[in-house]
Amino acid sequence: MKTTKNYLSPVAKTLVFALTLTSIFSSCKKDKDPNPQTPKPANLSIIHAAPGTPELSFFVDKVKKNTKALTYNTVIEYQSISSGKRELSVTKKDVSDILVKADVTLAADKSYSVFVADKTGNALVFVADDLTAPAADKAKIRFINLSPDAGSLDLAVTGKTEVLLAKKAFKESTDFTNTTEVGAEINFEIRENGKTTVLATLPKVKIEKGKVYTIYAKGLKAATDDTKLGLTVLTNK
Repeated sequence: MKTTKNYLSPVAKTLVFALTLTSIFSSCKKDKDPNPQTPKPANLSIIHAAPGTPELSFFVDKVKKNTKALTYNTVIEYQSISSGKRELSVTKKDVSDILVKADVTLAADKSYSVFVADKTGNALVFVADDLTAPAADKAKIRFINLSPDAGSLDLAVTGKTEVLLAKKAFKESTDFTNTTEVGAEINFEIRENGKTTVLATLPKVKIEKGKVYTIYAKGLKAATDDTKLGLTVLTNK
């Protein structure tokens, strides 16, 4: 029986060898991309809303992120934080014991706010901030209840029966909502849910078209000092 052999010419062998080397180098280049894409960071704002709690330190993955004193009512504007899974934690200033911590996921190029809450600063309220533009000629507003003892609250405009945003218990937040309540001087108030009793007011607030705001209840219903129940407005964008 004859056996047939296939012989490659020297030129053909050279071409096969060259193609093999090209394939190997191409594979290595894919494995070692000299210009890998770095994920975009997220933006995080930090707010001290824990009445009666002293100055705090705020950490992301155990790295301190507040460069100014984080005292009650202090707002630290958005700062860039690496996106992905992160550990948020809070301590009293110059104290290593952690008051509260939470694992969160920050999406690239998105914005978030974290509120330190409760009487002893042992709660974190972490919310995503929708900074897309409001509808034409409107603003966007959300309401967050950060008062530990005020019960379920409604946000309303003084003089109007219908509430803007309703029935939020402690640590609960509404979504951002388009509102036509824009003007030079708008008086906001919080009421007991479903009642007309006014618990606190926020007078002469300038809400501008095209902007995004957070209004939050803070403090204690039972207090009469600077930790008493009140309202604060933040301009998110």
